[in-house]
Amino acid sequence: MPEYHYRFAAERATTFVQTEKAVWLSQLFGLPCGMCGRETSQPQAQGLVLLETDGGRFEGEQLVLKEGVGQKDGLRLVWAAGSDLRIESVWSFCAQTGVWSRSDTLHNVGRGPVTLLRYLYRFAFSPGHYEVYSQGSRWCNENQGCWQPLQHGTLLLRCEGGRTAQGGTPFLGLREVGGEGGVAFHLLPCGNWTMRVRARTAGGDALCFAVVEAGLADEDLRLKLAPGESMEMPRLLFHSLPQGQEHLAAPRLHRYVNANLLTAVKPYAPLMYNTWFDAFDVLDVPRLRRQLAAARDIGCEVFTIDAGWYGAAPGGWSAAVGDWRERQDGAFYGRMAAFAEEVRAAGLGFGIWMEPERIGPAAPILREHPEWCLPATHGHYRPDLTNPAAYAYLLGEMSRLISTYRLAWMKVDFNLDFGVDASGAEFYTYCTAWYRLLDELRARHPETFIEACASGGMRFDLNTLRHFDGHFLSDTINPIDSLRIHQGALLRLPPGRATIWSAFRAVGRAIPAYGKPIDAAPVTLVTPMGAIWQPSVTASVDFVVRACLPGMWGLSGDLSELPDEALERLRFHVAFYKKWRAFISGAVAHLLTPPRPKEDRAGWAALQLQHPQEPHHLLFAYRLDDQSERKRFYPRDLVPEQEYVVEDLDHPQAAGKRSGAALMADGVEISLPGKYSAAIVCLLG
Repeated sequence: MPEYHYRFAAERATTFVQTEKAVWLSQLFGLPCGMCGRETSQPQAQGLVLLETDGGRFEGEQLVLKEGVGQKDGLRLVWAAGSDLRIESVWSFCAQTGVWSRSDTLHNVGRGPVTLLRYLYRFAFSPGHYEVYSQGSRWCNENQGCWQPLQHGTLLLRCEGGRTAQGGTPFLGLREVGGEGGVAFHLLPCGNWTMRVRARTAGGDALCFAVVEAGLADEDLRLKLAPGESMEMPRLLFHSLPQGQEHLAAPRLHRYVNANLLTAVKPYAPLMYNTWFDAFDVLDVPRLRRQLAAARDIGCEVFTIDAGWYGAAPGGWSAAVGDWRERQDGAFYGRMAAFAEEVRAAGLGFGIWMEPERIGPAAPILREHPEWCLPATHGHYRPDLTNPAAYAYLLGEMSRLISTYRLAWMKVDFNLDFGVDASGAEFYTYCTAWYRLLDELRARHPETFIEACASGGMRFDLNTLRHFDGHFLSDTINPIDSLRIHQGALLRLPPGRATIWSAFRAVGRAIPAYGKPIDAAPVTLVTPMGAIWQPSVTASVDFVVRACLPGMWGLSGDLSELPDEALERLRFHVAFYKKWRAFISGAVAHLLTPPRPKEDRAGWAALQLQHPQEPHHLLFAYRLDDQSERKRFYPRDLVPEQEYVVEDLDHPQAAGKRSGAALMADGVEISLPGKYSAAIVCLLG
């Protein structure tokens, strides 16, 4: 057959070429692929798949095209890898967002088992000078990204111990040095994952190919496929980088994810108070009652008990995980259901924290059913969810807690590095079962908000997010940390599904105001500098809260001792949040300032939230350690001929009207007289 070209238009085209024996990418979002659009390079820089089994390695021409069908919204390809394996590859293009989705399935059509050692999506870009964007991610330092040159060798990205955003995040960008475009790849992991970029020499003194490969981790992979068995590979999303800038691409990803992946999530989160930053795992009922009264007074809708309520045997909260009986020697002394009734009588829903995937050495289930438990790290165990009995037990325990305490909220944490998967599946089979369990749990209890956490954001990825209603951003709740970490998260996740907390303590009048006597000083509020209270930093209610409002806002700390003026400002922001939370939960984010490292406290930061079905926009601006009291920001994607009411949340009386064209051309000037302050401007269409 003659060559046939499939062309898919975004701002830069993607083109496939098909012949009778092969299909290859000629260009991806304008970046040339192969040898300047031809499939004539070495095998390691050819083809769209790298497959390795105990029967051999298959790539390039070793994969025989059996079927190639192109349509206006994508194409379906089928290859034979020897006589025993078939690969089905489905590429779907969303013209509304410019995002591609690729899903591959490996079928064992032979008569014997096959051991999978490697399966990676492959994209080979023509020789040139390239730069690669990636994010490092560790506890309280999630989503910290940078560009680096691809000069030689391999840049290898992977996660650690089943925690899909620890070590690195499943996100990679590629651009030509000096070019005007680029491409971003987002893997939806199921277990451990890998992404890598190889600089492959083209021969002689020519420049190197940039070969991107992504998929299930292959360091310890040896997964058996029985005859007739099929395996779905982790999905891959990819889209262009306008002007080669990673932050300019965020809105298109958010639109795609909200419309296509997060269809089962709740429309928004109730406003929740969590006990953790009050006294951590020390749960004193009279003190909790005071916090409950304060939370009710400012408008909270859920009161959640964090770690410390469980473990019938003596021991700290971390050692007691896996024993989901109530403590008898502390906390509620076995009467948490009675306190839950008090919470509901106050008009709030009741919530609790648990960590279902970690089993402590003293947990009864480890003694009673050791065959249900597999060793992990630090003397802890994990449930073997491939065992139907263990699966049923864990689902039953989570469901029992929801039913017994009539939970409005369950915070599901994950504080364990699983180590190495001895089964050779790189936690693929475990995570497949875990996601299925979560889906069953949510179907049983559709009224309960299920929040994910993994020592903060250590498993905050697109695939995990599909099975929860929200995910905790980070264990550090310092407002600048939250801003910076959220900026990095927005490159790969939508804004409104990150749960972000504010926490306050009042420390009296010990800190004088400049130029005033100590007895005239205002009551000072502090917020944590990181994940605990030591050290703390002084902060204003407005700045701390407004760092959280572009996500799913939650509260913690000691509300009961806050001064009246602080409580009044909290009520003010609660009213704003409740008015706009459905908008925020479904919004896309325009990063009006590029992401900066967490340690960078300088300058200004700003982002704009836009809802695809709403005419309004919200602009959040933050003055950090910057000498300038004024800054101009330029909104994006407004309707040029639309008139917008421009309303500063703090000065609604000064609202005025401007056209979308004028706002995008001339910008919005923000005035913040003090450092570490924030403004919210509503653009009402």
